[in-house]
Amino acid sequence: PQLAVQPVDAGIALENGQVVATPAVPGRALDVAATVAWLQENAVAVVRQGRLPLVVAPVAPAVADSSALVAEANTLLTRPLVASTFDPVRNEEHEAAIPAETWARWLALEVDPASARGYRLDVDGGAAVAYLNSQVEAMGGDRYVDKEAAAAAVEEAIFGETLSLRLRLFHHERVHTVGPGETFSSIGYDYGIPYPWIQQANPDAGDALRVGQTITIPSPDVLLPLPIVENKRVIISLSQQRMWAYENGAVKWDWGVSTGIASSPTAPGVFQLQSHEENAYAGNWDLWMPKFMGIYRPVPTSDFMNGFHGFPTRNGYTLLWTSSIGRPVTYGCILVSDENIALLYDWADAGVVVEVQR
Repeated sequence: PQLAVQPVDAGIALENGQVVATPAVPGRALDVAATVAWLQENAVAVVRQGRLPLVVAPVAPAVADSSALVAEANTLLTRPLVASTFDPVRNEEHEAAIPAETWARWLALEVDPASARGYRLDVDGGAAVAYLNSQVEAMGGDRYVDKEAAAAAVEEAIFGETLSLRLRLFHHERVHTVGPGETFSSIGYDYGIPYPWIQQANPDAGDALRVGQTITIPSPDVLLPLPIVENKRVIISLSQQRMWAYENGAVKWDWGVSTGIASSPTAPGVFQLQSHEENAYAGNWDLWMPKFMGIYRPVPTSDFMNGFHGFPTRNGYTLLWTSSIGRPVTYGCILVSDENIALLYDWADAGVVVEVQR
């Protein structure tokens, strides 16, 4: 191994904004069998001279000539790569054109025995993701793009027809320093994270927080487990007891609603439609809830969810809260009239973001 020299494949490089071919360089390897055979035939001379010539064999590179890919690569570089990002938590979108001289550096030659040439153009996903995350950091906030999703999206965009990609932004965990009078509940309310999720992220924090203690705030993305439905969004106002449903950026419905009472409040935060049940049962309160749509688990280890529903019944016949729309009355869910919940149930696909504002 000390004597081996690895061959260098022909490749591609960027010079003055254009892709050029780089030459191949042969390698070498010690031919042990040939060296031993020579030694056996010339042992006396080796002993007298104290020298043993080694027999080495050239090692050909896997790719001897990359010039066929140069024209293909330069054709790709005639347009910028358009990258757009969306943040479902902050409801933000950004779009930027990545110059060809920038993303050209992500192009690489990949040995591929299955291809006709034995090699093909590829994308250095690590370089692409590093650049994209640097641009995301420059936008402000502790956000990032998913490595695997971003690398796949870049490759698809470059070798597809549109030269455009769209990526979701994710949020890192945060660190919070406990201030005077703060509790898990108040911190969760301020961050828009149901407080049992914060307790779960801090198993060693204890039940009573102390001033100056640092705790981990989970990423809000833990509450958005499904693929995002981008063209729809529902906003709930706890202070106004209203909801707005948006489609393609325009208000589709503006309704009064009722949210949770003080002892069992609806948590503020950014959540997501995760389930649809024609008639769900809440055993704690003996309620049947029509057209139920779950949006978050108050306790991460429980299957119980808070969500939307129409006027509930108890004991199979008593209709509750029919005159309560517009004031807090539920045990954490969002009450919508029977007429409106039927519309919302059919329109709100799994994955629609629901933002509950304070």
